[in-house]
Amino acid sequence: MSDQTPKSSDRPSGHRPKLVLLIDDDAGIRYVLQEVLRHHGYQTETAATGEEAEIIKQRLGAETIGVVIVDVHLTTNPRFHEGYMLYEEWSDLHPNLPFLLISGIYSSQNLPAIRAGTVPFLAKPFTMEAFLSWVEQLITAPNTSPGMPVE
Repeated sequence: MSDQTPKSSDRPSGHRPKLVLLIDDDAGIRYVLQEVLRHHGYQTETAATGEEAEIIKQRLGAETIGVVIVDVHLTTNPRFHEGYMLYEEWSDLHPNLPFLLISGIYSSQNLPAIRAGTVPFLAKPFTMEAFLSWVEQLITAPNTSPGMPVE
């Protein structure tokens, strides 16, 4: 389920690679979001778990990933925040790697980085327009504050 990895020579200067790493335990959501991203010109890699995502990151290298989109909960148990923990771990290792956190569980909005506004968050269900707007913004201007308007 992956597209070709972009070559560094294919990247517009000043922009991050257009490769999106999409991590969600729901196969239907992964499929729909991957198809939307592909339709809009993004290469994608998908994973259902943090372990699968780690393998992809090791294979490709963090510098080839334009943005990571991860569901806060990668299991059906809302008490576990595997996607959020992956965000925290990878952000420490790769501070320039942009993230977009997504979740259908309301309490996810209370997690520290989301509550503080240090990471973009979309509550499911979200519109594809809002989703694509965040992806484009994070790839073209990765240091944009989540509190800033998306154009």
